[in-house]
Amino acid sequence: MAVTLHDDKLEHAIAFAALAALGSLGWPGHKARLVVLLASTGAAIEVLQGAQLIGRDLDGFDWVADCAGMALGLTIAGWTKRRVGRRVVGLP
Repeated sequence: MAVTLHDDKLEHAIAFAALAALGSLGWPGHKARLVVLLASTGAAIEVLQGAQLIGRDLDGFDWVADCAGMALGLTIAGWTKRRVGRRVVGLP
């Protein structure tokens, strides 16, 4: 049974937001490497989808949605780190 939001771009953005947020929290100090890795992965997915053997379509806007999702995920991770850091230090 497939769970879908019926919006391909939104699904791409949500998936890459989650990957970026978790990657940023789990791999601190390597944000540039994470961005390059995820952007390359998104591009590779699109290139593979464009291959006729798979029977899917290459869509550059999917990659744009991936990158937008990464930006959102990194923003959420940064906000989370700041909020948790304040509580650990005892700041309001």
